Amino acid sequence: MILPSGHSDQYLEDYLHGKIKQGYAIGVIDLDAHLRYKQGQFNIINGADNVGKTIWVLWYFLCLSVRKGLKFCIWSGENKPEALERYLIEFLEGRKLKDMEQKNLHSAKAFIREHFKFVDHKKFYTNKDLYKVFQDAKVDACLIDPFTGLDRNFTHADNYRFLNETRNFVNETGLTVYVNTHPNSEAARSVYPDNFADKDLRGYQKPPSRSQSEGGQPFANRCDEFITVHRYIGHPLLQYKTLIFIRKVKDTETGGIPTSIKDPVIFDWNSGLGFTCNNHNPISNALKPDGQLQDIKPNERF
Repeated sequence: MILPSGHSDQYLEDYLHGKIKQGYAIGVIDLDAHLRYKQGQFNIINGADNVGKTIWVLWYFLCLSVRKGLKFCIWSGENKPEALERYLIEFLEGRKLKDMEQKNLHSAKAFIREHFKFVDHKKFYTNKDLYKVFQDAKVDACLIDPFTGLDRNFTHADNYRFLNETRNFVNETGLTVYVNTHPNSEAARSVYPDNFADKDLRGYQKPPSRSQSEGGQPFANRCDEFITVHRYIGHPLLQYKTLIFIRKVKDTETGGIPTSIKDPVIFDWNSGLGFTCNNHNPISNALKPDGQLQDIKPNERF
């Protein structure tokens, strides 16, 4: 179908007058300069096993729920939904569940259950099965975690089919889809050499590149934004630092630019109570002294 003449008039006028809407920020300047939430996008996340991909993205989603009211549907085939809900409650409260009073647990549960829905992890789903669940959930965004956990074939052609079907899904529904992926075997074996300039990193696993995701470069080609989550597991000083690399931002007009290869955004695990960046916690800073949510609208344009 040929678009009618003038279909781009509003966009051109908005661009001329500096009115292009920016993606949502979470209130962490270091990250907001590179990553913005945008509706109707297809985003890929990669990272080695056990680096905390699922936990970090859940925390990121919670920041968006607290500050912008966004709702999410989570399918995590490798994690129990009740454990993920506990993490979210602890992130929101800023303390371990065992240290909460009953009233705090009650209010936190109410908030999380209003903004997060979980798909039964005991069932085996195709991507099309999940698309229907996601659409019926009436949310803003959803997570497939991980891609390798889907009921699918493992051919190059089937990978392309998944990418094209997911692209079509976000275009038709306006939902934003995040997909967690693992690196391939080559990336898992790739460590900093013994002559690496930074002696402290020698022998530790390198962050995977975009093309080192299972499925290869097509996953980077077809997505809107590509995020790498990395951690130097077992490092005496850095094992609790989470490194976030923004590898791709297709639409920089609406906010965000890739990080440099050597300069990721660094988050502290904060003893499991939600991530901090430069000692800043965007969730606790969005709460009133009595623990109730307040309407904080951080500057979304830099």
